[in-house]
Amino acid sequence: MPQLLSSVKEELNTTLEISQTAIDFYCENGFVKLKNILSAETIQYMNEVISAEVVRLNTQHLPMEERDTYGKAFLQIMNIWTKSAPVKEIIFSKRLAKIAADLMGVDGVRLYHDQALFKEPGGGHTPWHADQYYWPLANDNTVTVWIPLQETALELGPLEFSARSQQLREGRTLKISDDSEAIIQKKLTLNDFKKVV
Repeated sequence: MPQLLSSVKEELNTTLEISQTAIDFYCENGFVKLKNILSAETIQYMNEVISAEVVRLNTQHLPMEERDTYGKAFLQIMNIWTKSAPVKEIIFSKRLAKIAADLMGVDGVRLYHDQALFKEPGGGHTPWHADQYYWPLANDNTVTVWIPLQETALELGPLEFSARSQQLREGRTLKISDDSEAIIQKKLTLNDFKKVV
């Protein structure tokens, strides 16, 4: 396991101010892409630590052709912070928590869960879906922090959002599936929501 360098630890525990422009964009569009939040050194450390834990904790051994659409979409390991002190230091970093709090307009945040989502060779696409299906929470004032652990060129299929799709109600009661893909894709097309990578 790589050692947590003092520079990485300091970076994770130093807060950053994000601009009001970024907050306004998030409020309007339901997402915001923030660049240069973490250094290359920190992302490399995160990649090494999290990848090692995914290998260690993986229980998915079905061949790709025997999996359903959800199972083909990605390898998913959840709540790694409860099993790994190095991952816990990343997940509970002040930098990420402050950004989430600022975007939601609150003084502090609580963690619902962490998860590593790894695309596997020969795997399937991730169907359009609304994450709220998986969060039994009383309101939508939630934030997910997505951090790519490697450069992801457009042809590799990076994470994609649909601007203002938080206004859609249809599809929020569906798990990630072929049904969620069909219903949400149709609504996005009919309502002319802009997809953003």
